[in-house]
Amino acid sequence: MKKYEIVLLLDPTIEDAEVDNTFNKVLEILTAQGAEIIENETIDWGKRKLAFQLKKKENAFYRIYRFNAEPEAIEQIERRLRINDIVIRSLIVIYDPETERVLVQKTSEENDK
Repeated sequence: MKKYEIVLLLDPTIEDAEVDNTFNKVLEILTAQGAEIIENETIDWGKRKLAFQLKKKENAFYRIYRFNAEPEAIEQIERRLRINDIVIRSLIVIYDPETERVLVQKTSEENDK
């Protein structure tokens, strides 16, 4: 199993209660494909402005999940997310904690200048 990170952007026009339901459905999609969610590494950014419009939307609900899964499961997860109209964008990448550590270190060095 490899460790992955998925970034999800949901349609901002849905109700707040439906946001949690949709994220729960995404978790069901992940677990149905054998993924193991790493609970303490879930990041909820809430509703934020997009850098540019996606599907005529200027805002989106953001959430990041980190999970372990077999590489074969990723294709099915992506396919299931593409057919969900509420998910306006998703991205799955292999998660490397060392890369994140380097980025955080560079950011803190730039802020110290």
